[in-house]
Amino acid sequence: MGKKKLTPARIAAIYVLFGALWILFSDAALRALVADPALESRLQTFKGWFYVLVTGALVFWLARRMCDRLEAENAERRRAEEALRQAVDEAERANRAKSEFLAAMSHEFRTPLNAILGFSAMLKAQYQGPIGADSYADYADGIHKSGALMLALVEDILDMSEIEAGKRRMAPEPLELEQILSECLKSFGVQAADKNIALGLDLPDPVPGLTADRVSLLQILSNLLSNAVKYTPPGGRVDLSAGGDGAWTWLAVADTGVGIPAALIPRVTEPFTRAQANPHVSAQGKGLGLAIVKSLIEAHGGRLAFESRPGMGTRVTVHLPAAIAGTAA
Repeated sequence: MGKKKLTPARIAAIYVLFGALWILFSDAALRALVADPALESRLQTFKGWFYVLVTGALVFWLARRMCDRLEAENAERRRAEEALRQAVDEAERANRAKSEFLAAMSHEFRTPLNAILGFSAMLKAQYQGPIGADSYADYADGIHKSGALMLALVEDILDMSEIEAGKRRMAPEPLELEQILSECLKSFGVQAADKNIALGLDLPDPVPGLTADRVSLLQILSNLLSNAVKYTPPGGRVDLSAGGDGAWTWLAVADTGVGIPAALIPRVTEPFTRAQANPHVSAQGKGLGLAIVKSLIEAHGGRLAFESRPGMGTRVTVHLPAAIAGTAA
């Protein structure tokens, strides 16, 4: 068993006990040692004042201790109340965000599903004549596009769920960064050409090394480049660049698009968030692209940074460790 803590109450009890014993035994000692009543009276007065002063000092010290303890308990209670309030606010905010997400998803799913059901019903009823009429090819194309959209929605939701649950499998490996960046930028060539957007790649010599999960890196870059091309007006420019200092490697996607208001930058990577004023979450977006990007970057031990000015463009920078601990570069 551990030692009992000396609380102010126990200290006071001990003092009263020893003080009473001291008074009794000192009185008996004085009577035995001092024969002069006047001298004994003076000594008793001195002893009484000494006891009063010691008692007063002890009472003052105990009062201070009790005040300090009460103040500490009140401060701890206030901290606990503040933490509880913040937790409740966070839970309410998350609940509202998920409710908004579910409402948005119900609309996103309903639109392609209505198209699938509508076109398939027209095919089944053969409204344009027997199966084989040329107009049915358009219906089949509409069904295919709507099905692809629904699949993309489901895949994004599953990706987000896997990453948040820590079940996304990562296979870090040394990557040929120049090849990956070139291929990823090239895959957006058609979309950029349709809007007359210039694409650029800026790499240092030598190209920095990077050990990361290939699939995740491609998903990160694809999401960022897709946003950049989508929100850059015709005649604009999108640049992909990279650099590093040996310990960290950074990848940046810069565009001359619509930009992001400063007040919205902290929210653009929140999952289940759709803000109408957020140019990186369009009416056709799911509000999960940048949340997935941020989660994948954090799974690599990296971080994501935004620089943006409305009407001037946005620069999104991904900072990743050049080599993940325990993995050969």
